[in-house]
Amino acid sequence: MHGEIMVNPRPRQARDPHATPSAQPSVTSKAIAILAAFDSEHPRLALTELAKRAGLPVATTHRIAGELVHAEALAKVGREFVIGREIWRLGLLAPVRQNIAEVAAPYMQDVLFVTQNIVNLFVPDGDRALLVERISGTRAGTPFRQVGARMPLHASAAGKVMLAFGDPEMLSRVSRRLERHTANTITDADALAREIAAVKSRGYAATAEEAGPANYGLAVPIILASGTFVGALGVVTQDRPPARGTVIPVLRIAARSVARRLYSDSSSFPEDGLVASEFH
Repeated sequence: MHGEIMVNPRPRQARDPHATPSAQPSVTSKAIAILAAFDSEHPRLALTELAKRAGLPVATTHRIAGELVHAEALAKVGREFVIGREIWRLGLLAPVRQNIAEVAAPYMQDVLFVTQNIVNLFVPDGDRALLVERISGTRAGTPFRQVGARMPLHASAAGKVMLAFGDPEMLSRVSRRLERHTANTITDADALAREIAAVKSRGYAATAEEAGPANYGLAVPIILASGTFVGALGVVTQDRPPARGTVIPVLRIAARSVARRLYSDSSSFPEDGLVASEFH
């Protein structure tokens, strides 16, 4: 009929407040599934593997992963995806990361005061060592890495500590892909195994221009009274290797003090009473 307004013959029905929500996954749940596909054994994932672990079609994974890369929640390394810096930034707000950095900071200041070396705090991040705190002074030189940097385990002192005292399966995974950073980088799996055995025996790790030129490091583990490895505390220098006889005892006292503060049962640790005057 002329002038008659046509309406939808199948108008939208009012939503039933008692109806069961659709089982169709939302974009948010798909993005979370993609991020959750990464773990310590799968820090890098190609697109097809990422889609399989997330339980999503490859096309959907490709689209959402691209958006996550744009938002820096993921990053691309060659043809593989890794967790991005934005997730790391948010992760710092989690109590476990926030607590260890806050607890360690004053003891790191003591190490800086005594050694005059740049002091770094690392925690495991997949098959990398994540720098979560750094203390430096005007006489300590220019830092090599920024907070948030992820160091290769086989080429850094903190990384070697993690291979020696952390996840037992990590060494075999890392040994499959030993990237060369300098002429001094260990790229032979057997040589790395011998190095890690030595680290475990002496209780600390050292590097000499293995991650970069004019880059020397020492690190010790932070181990709770329960035996749980939680991180590595270390120093780096530029001109020459740090003095092991002076630095290692200071790092060990600081690491034990951090561990004692992190662990609920303080009676499990001796009272080190870490203060700068102790080392003079």
